[in-house]
Amino acid sequence: LMTDYNKYRNVSLSNETYEKLIVLSKSIIPNVKLSISKTIETVTKEKFAIINSIEFNKEKRKSSFN
Repeated sequence: LMTDYNKYRNVSLSNETYEKLIVLSKSIIPNVKLSISKTIETVTKEKFAIINSIEFNKEKRKSSFN
């Protein structure tokens, strides 16, 4: 099967970051080792959710003062 280039992208990482991802891949879900790709995806989704929540709360506070 060919990779769907419309669905996936490649990234380059420093060796230091890659080593950290290896550690994270073993610790995100107990007793499960995620692939590096899935680790990046999981961390990104979690961080994005946090940022969206913070932004939503900022907007909510602004609208409550108007």
